Amino acid sequence: MTRRCIYCGQDHDLSESDIIPDALTNARVLNRNVCRIEHNNKFSDMFESRVIDALGFITNELDIKSSKGKKYAAYDVVVNIEGIDYNLKLHGDNEIFNGRVIKSSDNKHMISSYDRAVKIAKDESKVQSLDINTIEIQKKVSINNEIFFDISMYRMLSKIAFEWYCAKNDVSGYCPEFSDIIDFITTGNGTNPVSIIQEEEIYKMVDQLGNLGSHILFAFEKEDGEIDVIISLFGLLMYRVVVAKQKPSICVNNYLYTELRTDSSRKEIVHRSTEEAQERFYGMFAQDKLVSVGVFNGVSIMIPKIMASMKNVGIYPLWFNITQYLSEVNTDTIKPNDIINRIFLRQLKNITQASTLQKKSIKRFVNENFYSGHETIRLNPDTSNKKATVLFYVVYLIGISEEPELNDMVLQKIIKEGLPNLSNGKFIVDDEMENSLKRIMMENENYSAILEKGAEKVISWKN
Repeated sequence: MTRRCIYCGQDHDLSESDIIPDALTNARVLNRNVCRIEHNNKFSDMFESRVIDALGFITNELDIKSSKGKKYAAYDVVVNIEGIDYNLKLHGDNEIFNGRVIKSSDNKHMISSYDRAVKIAKDESKVQSLDINTIEIQKKVSINNEIFFDISMYRMLSKIAFEWYCAKNDVSGYCPEFSDIIDFITTGNGTNPVSIIQEEEIYKMVDQLGNLGSHILFAFEKEDGEIDVIISLFGLLMYRVVVAKQKPSICVNNYLYTELRTDSSRKEIVHRSTEEAQERFYGMFAQDKLVSVGVFNGVSIMIPKIMASMKNVGIYPLWFNITQYLSEVNTDTIKPNDIINRIFLRQLKNITQASTLQKKSIKRFVNENFYSGHETIRLNPDTSNKKATVLFYVVYLIGISEEPELNDMVLQKIIKEGLPNLSNGKFIVDDEMENSLKRIMMENENYSAILEKGAEKVISWKN
């Protein structure tokens, strides 16, 4: 069958479209039926780049980087050093003190390497040394939450929902049932198909489905034939996108689930309908598919005969409840309000006070802090950086471990033994926990050497 663009029907100069922009996910998902210029490349300038730029701090926190660039996205920050504000654009925390010249907001102070500072000042008496391990540093980041209600965001989410649903149904060519959403994506005109879910319990349920910072998408058909796609963007806010008012006859898969994780792994479930999914789930526990493994305390213990049939079984109960509620109730909004602001701040706190303890985030942290020629690491008890503290502690645990080499299994063993409160691959830390982790490390007079040893193991980790 000839491949055609799902936006216009063109059958030539097609390309692979990153359904979610490459800079916003470590787990790429593609639609191959999109024309290269008009309905792929141009979307970046139309709306995607605006969203990507505004979310630079979030992608940095989650260790997400475009495969097309060498650096993580930049974000604006005010760094207060010894009571003086410096307005900076950073790609990561280590860039504050990397030898470049930074000027204070009032243009009265400058910070750089000592030699460079003396050269600029032309008078050594005007240069004051700073010990970055003891000075007090505060980092203030302003999140532009307006982007989450901007038409650029709504057009990008519409594109994601449309291309993802089409990919799951092998749609090739223009389909008139999608005309409304295509018009909105390509021109920004027409009825906005996107709304924001503001039921707080739904957010709590979706948090249980996925990992920290994941994108979660699921689709379902309502009783009137409308196709809705729900998008949880980084777990911050959840959006409903009406992809089609009536299900296209060519689309047979209408109960869908995808989780795209920050470690680049994913979970995928495809069903034709809710009924098919329920039949499969409840069928897993049919008597003829179970086998007894014995009787304990008078109770017969049964397990599935074929364990492979249980893949992703934990998702189904919550998924059923969420989609049933959302198919029957719509209290959505398109504008910020007190409820949405409360949800957003709570979800943002979860991201900024948690560390994703995975190979990629740990290797990035080590590369940025234990580079060749770096000064001895000395922790500052008077500053707060919860994510950095947890990652330093993980490097410390690796350093004191008797394991000579790292692999994924060894890393998880070290982390679980050293951080017993670890939950679902993330570790949320409050002020008390941060101070406790620092105290544990700093009470060991050799902690700097232990950190170096742990960093060496991480740097040597090849596979």
